[in-house]
Amino acid sequence: MEGREIIEENTILRSSEGILGADDRAGVAAILEILSRVKKTNFRGTLKVAFTVEEEIGCLGSRAIDQDFIEDVDAAIVIDRRGNRDIVTSWSNYVHFCPEEYGRLFEKAGTLAGMDNWKSTPGGISDAMVFAEYGILSVNLSAGYNNEHKETESVDYKSTFETVLLVESVLHHQLIEQRILLICKGF
Repeated sequence: MEGREIIEENTILRSSEGILGADDRAGVAAILEILSRVKKTNFRGTLKVAFTVEEEIGCLGSRAIDQDFIEDVDAAIVIDRRGNRDIVTSWSNYVHFCPEEYGRLFEKAGTLAGMDNWKSTPGGISDAMVFAEYGILSVNLSAGYNNEHKETESVDYKSTFETVLLVESVLHHQLIEQRILLICKGF
């Protein structure tokens, strides 16, 4: 948008006019940063990354994902939650994305990374719900944005980076391992 400026106040970014577009962009930035850092962790598994579209109008992109691509996926980490330090494990406690144990793995990863206040919580509809419908343990993590789709939208890039650190901790400490997956698959 011509004439628009991105305004930075401490670690918060907002647009001088129009919608910032942090919803989705913050998650994409976090995922790309995680990918650049994963080789420095103890993780030795396989990561698959999917960027989906039209989550806000019924998770159409995740519902149309190639089933061959996800057939061997054990666990999903979605980064598309407003705010900070939320680990969304269900849609309003109505549709569960994973068992409580899986959400607690992320809380433990936060503690191991020096961030004690990551907490499992119910949330809204997200691609995590669709992956759970496919039988994949899923969480939706905060990406640091607020007031999505509004002119008051903002992103706290420190919070976005804390999400990177959380996922890095999960991978580095190998918290998603076969033993845990077997326990949780009974979910």
